[in-house]
Amino acid sequence: MNTTWLGYPSSAAVVPDQMTVLTTSSCTARCAHCLVRSGPERDDTLQYRQIVQAVEAAHTAGRLSVVVFAGGEPTTLGEQLLDAIAHVNSLGIGTRLVTNASWATNEHSAATMVTQLREAGLDEINFSADDFHLPFIPLECVVNAWRACKGVGFRSVVIALSSGPGSKVTPESVQEELGERVPLTYDDSGDLRSMPPASGDGTTYLIANNNVYRIGRGRRLRERYVSYPATQEHLERPCPWAVRSAALSPKNHLVACCGIEAEHNEVLDFGAVGDSSVTELVGRANADPLVAAIAELGPRYLMRRALELDPSLRFRSRYSAICEICEDVTTNPRAVSTLRQASAAIEADVLAARILHDIGFVAPVEAGLAGADHGGGPS
Repeated sequence: MNTTWLGYPSSAAVVPDQMTVLTTSSCTARCAHCLVRSGPERDDTLQYRQIVQAVEAAHTAGRLSVVVFAGGEPTTLGEQLLDAIAHVNSLGIGTRLVTNASWATNEHSAATMVTQLREAGLDEINFSADDFHLPFIPLECVVNAWRACKGVGFRSVVIALSSGPGSKVTPESVQEELGERVPLTYDDSGDLRSMPPASGDGTTYLIANNNVYRIGRGRRLRERYVSYPATQEHLERPCPWAVRSAALSPKNHLVACCGIEAEHNEVLDFGAVGDSSVTELVGRANADPLVAAIAELGPRYLMRRALELDPSLRFRSRYSAICEICEDVTTNPRAVSTLRQASAAIEADVLAARILHDIGFVAPVEAGLAGADHGGGPS
């Protein structure tokens, strides 16, 4: 893909279509499953100017479709958050907020915050709810916030609900608390449902019924919270988020995604935005064979390649999501060093994957596309 016209280097095959702004590492909760290890004890926070400069640069280079404001808890930024939402909205970019709704302690406080967010131009809002938020934030807060969002003009209002076999907070229990049957994003088989039509007030209301992932602080969660795919081969697929959904970290670094705490990760942290431009950092990401492999072949490809080269490496016996594999591989110094030594072969596999994609081959891509003799990883 030649992206010269977008403002990125011509060699950049993967560029951001959306950006997540991880506004702060501070949070009003300290959830046991937090992917990015947020909590009240942390205080790295982006400033308004840092946010708008990064967003403007990425939008000028490649036209962002949406900017997601997340954290930590983004509403702790107060007026700076509202100003940032308003500025991004003025650029013609969609805006989404991911919040734990700790501010919605009653109907009045919920309505006040929702009004401020809509007046700033917020298009979409997602509320986090699960067993792990419950010790810090009553489910009543999410219910208050949900009801305050009715009929005020949001494009979508979503409850992001992580649950597993042993969870108490489930889609069914949340529907009961809300007093309504809200469509779910996934069916019982884990397949994505068709997007439901907007309700009578023009807003799409959903419960995003996701699995619990053992990433970040949740790395050592008990098995009872986790659901696994039928086979590990289901996880043999490219990552749709790496670089394409780049994130701005609380320390103003451009990182691959918001799925794990990528700041200071040797592979997934592309560098400080203040030291280099966004276009330079995206170019740097595209020049890294490991990043390209994650985007085109997937983390499981890298894990299997690393195990072939160094069978003494140790990974978990099974995984529930590609993000878990990605965290394990990219935070393992020996694995990263081993993969770096095989950069030429990895680049060849990435190129082969791109050629197959360009000619319309859409089947899952296995390792070994360039003819190398690849070994298998755990299954």
